[in-house]
Amino acid sequence: MRFILLIVVSYVIGFFTAIPIGATQVEIAKRSISGYIKEALMVVAGSVASDLMYGFIAMFGIAPFLKDEKVEAFFWFIGGIILIVLGIFTLIYSHKRGYNNTEKTMLFRSHTSLLVGFSLAVTNPPIIFWWLFCFEFIKSVGIVPNFEPVYAVIFLLSAGAGIASYLSGLALFLRKVGKKISYKTERKINKAMGTLLIMLSLYFFLKSADVLLRFHVL
Repeated sequence: MRFILLIVVSYVIGFFTAIPIGATQVEIAKRSISGYIKEALMVVAGSVASDLMYGFIAMFGIAPFLKDEKVEAFFWFIGGIILIVLGIFTLIYSHKRGYNNTEKTMLFRSHTSLLVGFSLAVTNPPIIFWWLFCFEFIKSVGIVPNFEPVYAVIFLLSAGAGIASYLSGLALFLRKVGKKISYKTERKINKAMGTLLIMLSLYFFLKSADVLLRFHVL
């Protein structure tokens, strides 16, 4: 019974963890609305793989190293670079007439989408502390009596399934929506998404600069 409860609660935690809108959701939406559902799901796979990687680091690895604010600032900076590149490419391709009806662009290929999903999620090391907090919560309410590797693995895999379920559901829903919108509207959506990615990149750069200024690195 304890294992079933752990699976259910962990799945729900993962599902709700994926809801806040971020760069990953923007990339999923961009591909789904354009009709590239397979590529959108590859973004999902890359993102979940990164989240689980950090989860295993949190449970078994080097969490103390990533508590260093300078390390966190580095990840914020790298994330900003990734986002601004994605934003610029999105704006460029939104102006190319008929590109969704011809050969897939580089950003919409499966292997690239997998890398994009992983890269965006991997620039968020603070999720390590979210994993730790959630597992401590599960322990505090008595779902698991103490830390044991088997409990940690079940928690991570179930939460990962929750994240994947929400993001995959989002991709499938937006694919249906995409079938009902015109090409002109799709271009406007892609422009908006490109602009949003660039705005998010500025936020990442500001977060990185704030930390570095406090440590007199800049």
